[in-house]
Amino acid sequence: MKDVSTSAQKQCRLPHLLVVFMGLLIAYIPKYINKVLNRLGLQFGPEGPPSVILWNWLAVIILIVFITVIERRNLSTIMLVRPQKKDLEWACIFWGIGMGWNWITNIIVPPPQTDGLDTIINLPIPVIIALILTTSITEEILFRGYPVERLRELTGRTWIAVSFSFILFLLPHIRFFGVHWLLYHGFGTVLLYILYVWRRNLWACILMHFLSNAPLLIPAISQGSV
Repeated sequence: MKDVSTSAQKQCRLPHLLVVFMGLLIAYIPKYINKVLNRLGLQFGPEGPPSVILWNWLAVIILIVFITVIERRNLSTIMLVRPQKKDLEWACIFWGIGMGWNWITNIIVPPPQTDGLDTIINLPIPVIIALILTTSITEEILFRGYPVERLRELTGRTWIAVSFSFILFLLPHIRFFGVHWLLYHGFGTVLLYILYVWRRNLWACILMHFLSNAPLLIPAISQGSV
């Protein structure tokens, strides 16, 4: 009986594994779609950072349809639930701690100028605002809400889900901004995951992410006023 039960559990687990795998493919569309199109000799949409606006929102729309139609679940399963006052308060507190770390490290080890940062601050202000809003909302859904919750269910281990999501979140940022990005923003990213696992509310993380990205406007506006 034990062998039959184990076999049945594996059979039930396999479809769930495939569904999660499909969901993760959708969630990470923005990270590989341009490479696939380039391999096929195709070009679609804007190039560079503005492409994030198109592909991230497209991925979110497809993922939401996937969750509601294929998985037949609601968005509360990825922690898109109404935030409590304490959730938003802690988001602001964690943001303040992260910004304090960023400020101290910038004083001790002044960051080098990078092509990635230069590319963003030289974009038109409306595009930068759209990027800030896009990444704050979509990255939380694609990098934290869906993968952490589904991998937690699949593996039964929060640390595995968080580690997987954490690594895949860091890689594109390091590739674009440089490895030194970790010194200034790695701690803030860790705080984002702590906030998510503790408060279990994606809107709180979206708020913290938005507040962390918003300072990108300062050098862009300053440069435009010179």
